[in-house]
Amino acid sequence: MTSEVDAIIGSNIRRIRELSGMSKRGLAQAVGISWSQIQKCEEGKEGERRISAGSLVAVATALNCSLDQLWKGIEPGEPMMALPAHSDDAIAVATNFDRILSAAHREAIANLIATLAQP
Repeated sequence: MTSEVDAIIGSNIRRIRELSGMSKRGLAQAVGISWSQIQKCEEGKEGERRISAGSLVAVATALNCSLDQLWKGIEPGEPMMALPAHSDDAIAVATNFDRILSAAHREAIANLIATLAQP
């Protein structure tokens, strides 16, 4: 179970970091840990993949997100699942989507994407 939690947290860190446009090196520097430790954490590799509680707080601060966002997908008694990795194009769409001021335009784009994604 511990390894599942570590993998989910790592996946969440990667997703939020990519959405924010921050590099692994930039995050590592902001948190005060090595770039390789960030990479191992994000990839869920054995060994040094765990980050301390203090470093998690520093990650949340550097990424301007809540601790809850880092724990997304981890609920006691619920099945745990890491969020899927996304392409660079998907991250760019997600990053820019919330910048669209018109709710009608956002809805139209969401509907278009859903229609195009149908098999």
